[in-house]
Amino acid sequence: MKRLVLAGGGHAHLSVLAAFANAAVADTQLVLVTPNRYQYYSGMLPGWMAGHYREEDCRIDLAPLAQRAGARLVLSSVQKLDAQEREIETAQGERFGYDLLSLDVGSETDGSALEALSGHLLPVKPLDTFYARWPDVAAAARADPDFTLAVVGGGAAGVEIALAAQYALSQFGPHARVQLVASRNGLLPGHAASVQRRAAQCLVDAGVQVHKQRGFG
Repeated sequence: MKRLVLAGGGHAHLSVLAAFANAAVADTQLVLVTPNRYQYYSGMLPGWMAGHYREEDCRIDLAPLAQRAGARLVLSSVQKLDAQEREIETAQGERFGYDLLSLDVGSETDGSALEALSGHLLPVKPLDTFYARWPDVAAAARADPDFTLAVVGGGAAGVEIALAAQYALSQFGPHARVQLVASRNGLLPGHAASVQRRAAQCLVDAGVQVHKQRGFG
């Protein structure tokens, strides 16, 4: 019996689970190791922030997918990987040997350089943490009519999040504001100039202030 271990419940592994559900591979044991039962879809995050979607609309429940695929679901994170011994160890100390290992664990933001911000820093990834903490930001905005939120990053995600945040915070008070800090490359680097101009105008129309920061990018 061969064992395929899927580390992480990312989008690529959703396809693997679907493939096994449609046609199981003989003599192969499937194990899915992921710290969260739900896989959030990042493309719906801004819409959720703005109140257009419910949280449950933005996530996929991995448990029924794993069941249909005949996979064992282990709700934990991978803490150690021994490639020579072909073995992983979870945060709970459970070990799994593997014949094949697939990694789809997503990404996290390295905020070590911003430790001084402490509780004022909210990385977008991991997404489940952002979903859990964004209501606290909204509550702070309700309590402070002069609340200011700074979004760092002028890429597509940064622009969308800034617009969604401005829309959400504007519901709590006319003075709550959002500022977008872009790198020296400006807004939407790599996109056509016409797209950049339209995005910049959308931000102006929404009341989002844009700053270029030479220290980023």
